[in-house]
Amino acid sequence: FAHKGGLHVAAVAKDSRAYEHVPPAAVGNTQRVLVSELSGRANIWNAIREGGFAADDAGLDSWRHRAQAILQRVKRLEAMGYSFEGAAASVHLMLLHASPGYCMPFAVADYSVTTADVDIDSPSRALRKLHRDAEDHSAAADARTPTARATVKVALAGEPPSLDVAEGNGPVDALFFAFQRALQPVYPSVKDLRIADYKVRILDPVSASRAATRVMISFKDLRTSETWTTVAVDRNIISASANALVDGFEFSVIEHADFCVLCDDLDPLLGDALTPPAARDPA
Repeated sequence: FAHKGGLHVAAVAKDSRAYEHVPPAAVGNTQRVLVSELSGRANIWNAIREGGFAADDAGLDSWRHRAQAILQRVKRLEAMGYSFEGAAASVHLMLLHASPGYCMPFAVADYSVTTADVDIDSPSRALRKLHRDAEDHSAAADARTPTARATVKVALAGEPPSLDVAEGNGPVDALFFAFQRALQPVYPSVKDLRIADYKVRILDPVSASRAATRVMISFKDLRTSETWTTVAVDRNIISASANALVDGFEFSVIEHADFCVLCDDLDPLLGDALTPPAARDPA
C-alpha cells in the first residue's frame, strides 16, 4: 500500500479505491505515500499534511510556493544519489527548514575525527579478537578499545559554540558520542538515543576511492522504541555520516525536547525560491 509516482498519488488522493483493492486497515496495514525522484506535488502535499504543517486548506495555501521549491530540491538531491523513500525523517526536516519561524535547535560549527591503530594486519587482528571474545564470552570486549576520537564544536539554542570530545570504536561511533555529549546538557532526551542501523552504498563505483557515498542511519529512542532514518550523500564517507547523524539528532530533539526556539518569521534555509515574488526585495 505504498504509493510513489506523482500522478499515482494524485489519483489516490481523489479516490484510493482506484489503486487499492482493499482498505489497508482491513489487512492490518496502512497507506504510505513515498517521496522520491518520481514525486509530484501531491506527494509533497501529503508530507505537509502528515507532518502537521497545515491543518486546513488555508494552511496549505501558505505552503503552495514552498511545496514547489521543495519538490525541485527533492529531485535535485535524488539525482545526486539521495534516496528519501526510506528516510522520512530527512523529508520532515526539509519541510521544517522551509517553515517560517523554525529555528534549528543547534548548529554545528565544525568537527574533526582522528583514527589510530597499532596493528594493520587484519587477519591476525581478527583471530586475536575471536580468541579474546571466546575467553571473555562477550563480543563487547573489543569495543572497550577506542580506535577513533571525534571533536565537535556545537552552538546550542543560540549560545556560543563549545567544544566536546568523545572516543569510539571507529569514526562514526566517535562522532555519535561526541554529538550526544554536546547536546545532552540542553537536550537530555538524547541520552536515550542509539544507532539501530548504519548502511553505506557506493553510488558510482567507476570513481573508485573518489566515489560518491550514500549513508543511511536508523536511530532508536530507548524510552519510546520509536525509530527514524536519515540520509546523506558525499564523496567523503565521514562527511556523509556526520550529516546523517546531525539530521538524526535534530529530529530527535524536535520530537522530544521540552521547549523550542523560534526565529524571525522568515522563509529560512531554502533560499529566495521559497519567498513569494511580491515579497522579495526588488534590489
